[in-house]
Amino acid sequence: MKTDDLRKCYLDFFKTKDHKVFSSDSLVPANDPSLLFTGAGMNQFKAYFLGQKKDVKRATSCQKCLRTGDLERVGKTAYHHTFFEMLGNFSFGDYFKEDAVAWGWEFVTKVLALPKNKLWVSVFEKDDEAFELWKRKIGVPEARIVRMDAVDNFWPSNAQLDGPNGPCGPCSEIYVGEIPGKGVEIWNLVFTQFDRQSDGSLKDLPQRNIDTGMGLERAASVLQGVESNFDIDTFARLREELRRLIPSGREFLAARENAAMDHVRAATFAIADGAFPSNEGRGYVIRKLIRLGADHLDKAGAPQGSFHRLVPAVIGIMGSVYPELPARAKTILGIVDNEEKAYLEILKTRVPKLDADIASALDRFKGGSQDSAKAAAAVAFKYFDTFGVPQDVIEERFAAQNIRLDRALFEGFLDEQRRRSKENTKITGEIFSKDDSLNWIEGLPETLFEGYERTKTKGKILRIIKDGQRVDSIAEGEEGLFILDRSVFYGESGGQLGDKGLLETGSFSAQVGDAQSVEKHTLHKARVVKGKAKEGDELTLCVDDQRRADIMKNHTATHLLHSALRKILGEHVKQSGSLVAADYLRFDFTHFKALDPGTLSKVETLVNAEIAKNTSLSKRELSKEEALKEGAIAFFGEKYGDKVRVVSIGDFSKELCGGTHLDATGSIGSFKIVSESSIQAGVRRIEAVTGRGAEALARQGQAEWTALEREFSGSEPLGERIEGLRDKVDNIRTARLPQAVLRRMRPIYAEALGKAPVVAGVRVWVREEPGANADLFQQVFLSLKAETKEPFVVFWACPATDKVTFVVGCSDEVAKKGFHSGAVIKDVSAVVDGKGGGRPEFAVGGGKSVDKTKAAFEAGSGRIETILKGFGNTHS
Repeated sequence: MKTDDLRKCYLDFFKTKDHKVFSSDSLVPANDPSLLFTGAGMNQFKAYFLGQKKDVKRATSCQKCLRTGDLERVGKTAYHHTFFEMLGNFSFGDYFKEDAVAWGWEFVTKVLALPKNKLWVSVFEKDDEAFELWKRKIGVPEARIVRMDAVDNFWPSNAQLDGPNGPCGPCSEIYVGEIPGKGVEIWNLVFTQFDRQSDGSLKDLPQRNIDTGMGLERAASVLQGVESNFDIDTFARLREELRRLIPSGREFLAARENAAMDHVRAATFAIADGAFPSNEGRGYVIRKLIRLGADHLDKAGAPQGSFHRLVPAVIGIMGSVYPELPARAKTILGIVDNEEKAYLEILKTRVPKLDADIASALDRFKGGSQDSAKAAAAVAFKYFDTFGVPQDVIEERFAAQNIRLDRALFEGFLDEQRRRSKENTKITGEIFSKDDSLNWIEGLPETLFEGYERTKTKGKILRIIKDGQRVDSIAEGEEGLFILDRSVFYGESGGQLGDKGLLETGSFSAQVGDAQSVEKHTLHKARVVKGKAKEGDELTLCVDDQRRADIMKNHTATHLLHSALRKILGEHVKQSGSLVAADYLRFDFTHFKALDPGTLSKVETLVNAEIAKNTSLSKRELSKEEALKEGAIAFFGEKYGDKVRVVSIGDFSKELCGGTHLDATGSIGSFKIVSESSIQAGVRRIEAVTGRGAEALARQGQAEWTALEREFSGSEPLGERIEGLRDKVDNIRTARLPQAVLRRMRPIYAEALGKAPVVAGVRVWVREEPGANADLFQQVFLSLKAETKEPFVVFWACPATDKVTFVVGCSDEVAKKGFHSGAVIKDVSAVVDGKGGGRPEFAVGGGKSVDKTKAAFEAGSGRIETILKGFGNTHS
């Protein structure tokens, strides 16, 4: 059976058992900071398992999953992956062990037609109920039912002894194998029936649940009769593409090829779901996967820089099942390509320095002591963890110097890093930690939202929350959350901020400072300014009309901006975040380079042209399938139900959106882009204003221009005077300073250098000089170099309105020890989205992201200090 057929077959089977089929959730969990990635089918059903959502009793899905706990084993074993698909069926307080066991056996033996004499099952050693079900109801011979301990057959593993507190229960698994106790596990049934207490006791849950999982790749390998998951049909097609990259005659390296295939699948799916390479969190994982995959492919024999060429194959194989892949193909390919190039640059620039850093670490601890070994292991870990240099490359550099890398010490650093990462990302306290907001709405009907049609209505108070607890009433001066049966307040969602306004009666008034949406319930955060209110009271709800109008202008303009970017830059542009406020809008989108002023002007002009047309907006409710078939664009990170709201602006824009919008584009007035910047690899940000915000910006600009004209224009128009001054400035920048001026500056700069702090015996002078230029600093540097006796490093920043320039220089003595100004300037320039380079003694660089000057300055200073400390204090 083909993998795609198995996926469909499973979902269809449980559909016949009255399960609702759910689409796979995103690999980037929505509104769940406890998870780095979606790692199991049950993740998207937490609210159902907790009994907080009750509209569905039975569910089934094929969930995209990403786990990195066994990263080092991927490719070396037959079954370990980072990215995989998990088939699952779930019961939320409905059927329990008997049906779960019966349906699992029916699917495996009748639908998949696996022979019963080649199957055996496991149960938790104390779960007599499950044992009897398999033996008496299903008819599995007792010899083929294996009891296992709480480590293997309890979820979470050994929870009664080790925790965490919360829902847990015994497991039962189905194995393929002729000998009981040996074989391949293909199905795990978790019977969530207990609530683990702090003392280790197990209380019965009021709602018993079923959570099952069948690994799609593993089941496919069994059905297709292959030895490894990496030999199933979907991987076989990917391997064909991989082999095309490897010159004929090269040795077959299965482990390398398998790992490269796994990692490119993981990176492709994760980027499609909005996880982009970076230095922390999810981005760190994606960066590591791409770099490891590139290294595996390189060592398998492919030319360097070939890893990204596997991305189209993944999309071609999986795109029919996961349409987000072809929809975001250009973005995925561009990001993987850029990250791979950055990695190759790391290998080119960092690895040659590794030898010097190893030697320096050993020099600090002579005699082969434990301290020396630990210092060398610390260097190895830094290059592995910080710079992404593969472990085997690091070991090769150690071996080339006849130095043994202490693997135990290196692993110790890795274990500590894993511990820190786990602490930052694990679910705290309980597997299912109830979210307070879900507790507040438990048992309440959904809020009827009337805010599309009006900004004023009447509603009854259903619940009041004060200091996190439910209260009967709330009085003057107190603040709390009001939940009513209906509302005109838009609860923050999809990037649009929540409404503000009033809740009032004749004797009561409360100011609403925010509104939040939680599972179709509106929570009004309000401070009582007069009177007292209690549950059951009827209130008048009034939204701040002017603020709502400003927000609608920015929201409708956001849709116009999204469409304009796609028309001008290409359809690879996708929203990756947004903020719609009253005073401005922020829009994050996928693109690979900065937008020059000319392009920004085109975008702005196109948006304003649509505003001038005063196009009417259409707002319709359709099924999600109908909306997507019509070409509506779904916003990144949003969760949509079966029915969706489609907002169309003529033929210009069509998106799924639950926010509030204008009736026609002309009401926006005007649209003005304020800034464009980078926020991470492959993601840009535009901030803009509309309506009153744009008018205020225009007035401010006119006032500033008038003031400048009054101050500087003289007898000629200010524009002509500025052009003349620009020419003069350019001439000054390209001319060498007169020696007389330099002579007057020398003692000032020499004195400043002499007072600079000393790092490892080297003076380090860090200075920010707004408005200066590289030519000026180069002449100052050359003067200092000629007259200063002690070793020094200078690091100067010259921020201007539209760019920032950096200069790094060092004395000859420091350069001879291995300091390279060009390497430092390259790192610094990257922070401000620019570039730079130069010689070991002197280098210049910079970029246009002036807002990141401080971060770049701090990064450069830290880098210089690290390099100098690595040389050791050889000067006194």
